[in-house]
Amino acid sequence: MLSFLLLCGCRNSAPEADATAVPSVTDVRKVGKLVLAEMTVTKTGTIEDLKYSDATTLRQKGQAVLNSLKIGDRKGAYSYDTYLRAYIDLSQLPDNALNVDTAAHTASLRLPRIVTETAGRDPQLREEHYRVTGLRSDISAAERAQLKEEMNTMLRTEIEKNPRFSQALTEKGRQKITSYLTGLFSDYGYTLNVTFE
Repeated sequence: MLSFLLLCGCRNSAPEADATAVPSVTDVRKVGKLVLAEMTVTKTGTIEDLKYSDATTLRQKGQAVLNSLKIGDRKGAYSYDTYLRAYIDLSQLPDNALNVDTAAHTASLRLPRIVTETAGRDPQLREEHYRVTGLRSDISAAERAQLKEEMNTMLRTEIEKNPRFSQALTEKGRQKITSYLTGLFSDYGYTLNVTFE
């Protein structure tokens, strides 16, 4: 992207009114994959001894009865962040993506769709709350690891089923790339109309 911006910066500030005075499809392709928007989603989960009212199997009910006999409290709350992003791959522009009308000083550009993806997550859980008193056992590393996997599965399902995450990122991405390219073409004296696949 830096080379593209430098290329644009080296052009005449008052370009001639012809097709060479605006960026070409080749120029736009050089930008490549461009991250347009990012979002952080925090997931929280808890570990605590099973209550009898929450037990569904006979074994769980037995464990819940034992838990009720122990003195004290046992509860931990943990969280971690997952990172989502929206990007566009401008290297995929077809040759006919850009139409320029030099007489009217207008241009239309059809961009590839904006893609959203998960861009990673925190490697460790953050401990938000920890209370173990009386005869209760400490929360083990294995319990925290199991909780993290359960949280990750739940979050992945929530993101897939709830379109608001991708919609928000896609809309922000569209606004950002449209504003950027509209301003770029405006510097060359052209009004740009941007559409997406």
